[in-house]
Amino acid sequence: MLIFSSLSMFVSAQELETRETKSEIFEHLFSKKGQGANVRVVQEEKLDEMLLMYMEQNRELKGIPCYWIRIYSGSAHNAREKAYETKGKFLSKYDGIRNIVKYDDPNFKVYIGGYRSKSETLKLLNILKKDFRTAFIVYDIIDFPEK
Repeated sequence: MLIFSSLSMFVSAQELETRETKSEIFEHLFSKKGQGANVRVVQEEKLDEMLLMYMEQNRELKGIPCYWIRIYSGSAHNAREKAYETKGKFLSKYDGIRNIVKYDDPNFKVYIGGYRSKSETLKLLNILKKDFRTAFIVYDIIDFPEK
């Protein structure tokens, strides 16, 4: 499996190289704007290729992958009230963590987090499981942030 993934990365990197040889990120990093010390980055060429490949994959997704924790989902006649009640219960104990109530016909859902890494989301899930036993992780694609 490791060999297969290495080969696929190599082929993808070669295709990407023909499409895009430089990244705006690298141009920004190595531009001589402003005052300060010089920074010299020493890294393998493969790392540049992998970063460019990752960026291209995200462009194709039309967004950024992220992970949410769903702590409530319901479609009963009082689902909206229960969703906001669940959100209130969450906020009373866990302040400062991003949360949203979303209506996804016919369900009201409460999401917590919006983290880029699954490991960070798992840490929060382990904490939330004490109060929200049915909580689980949901993968999503969010829009790119505005500049």
